[in-house]
Amino acid sequence: MKKIGIVVGKNKDINFRDTNLIAEKLLEKGLEVIVEPDVKAGLNIDVTETDSVYRDSDLIICVGGDGTFLAVARGAFPYKKPVLGVNKGTVGFLAEVETGEIETAIDKIVAGEYQVQPRMVLDVEVIRNGRSIYKNIAINDAVVSRMALSRIIRLKVMMDGEFVDSYASDGVIVSTPTGSTGYSLSAGGPIVAPDMRLLLVSPICPHILYSRSFIIADTKTVTISIAGSKEVDAILTLDGQEGFPIEPDDVVSVKASKDNALFATVKNVNFYDVLRAKIRNT
Repeated sequence: MKKIGIVVGKNKDINFRDTNLIAEKLLEKGLEVIVEPDVKAGLNIDVTETDSVYRDSDLIICVGGDGTFLAVARGAFPYKKPVLGVNKGTVGFLAEVETGEIETAIDKIVAGEYQVQPRMVLDVEVIRNGRSIYKNIAINDAVVSRMALSRIIRLKVMMDGEFVDSYASDGVIVSTPTGSTGYSLSAGGPIVAPDMRLLLVSPICPHILYSRSFIIADTKTVTISIAGSKEVDAILTLDGQEGFPIEPDDVVSVKASKDNALFATVKNVNFYDVLRAKIRNT
């Protein structure tokens, strides 16, 4: 491994203090540091500029919170590049390296003492009048929900063409195991170990007592469409970051991608240890 890319979340590393430290330590170890123009402008050391960190790096260090990490992991996904997160956010469940651990983490990267964990990804598609009009991926979750000022929405959920249920609710979440500790958890979904392959489907604030999350095999395709009144404003949201407006007769298709996102880790820690340390303290 010779080329390390650095991506920095907006307003996450004021004055690029930690980013400068990371770049400096990598250069000292004889590695090439790759950044895009907006990051290079904030650094006070000589690094390599590129128009695509994802294309040109062997491994990417993401400086920011979990939201930044998800955005970077989606960017790295088509290039099959691993991402290591340095936490500048609040929780740091995905961005595992704290700022005081930067030098140790870099030493481990140089020595090859890190692991690459495959994480399941969702392929998401919107079909309108029988034609695909939108495709994207999600690493945490795909959410079909009502707009902020819209009335309650009724959504029909199908699995491989078979009717599952319809929910009068604020929306429906389809989550990966990685996303089980995010929005899905807030909606009452279970926590799932991130190395599993399955889909979690959770209604958001359903207007019925018995509605619960359910788990399905990663070989299945979930489709969500608006049922009942069509006079609602709905939106598809991916990882809480990418949005696409949904029209009344649209069908949202969600399935497991055949490829995985790659998360780099320099810590030999148990998932449940991280869970206790991070989730309980939020």
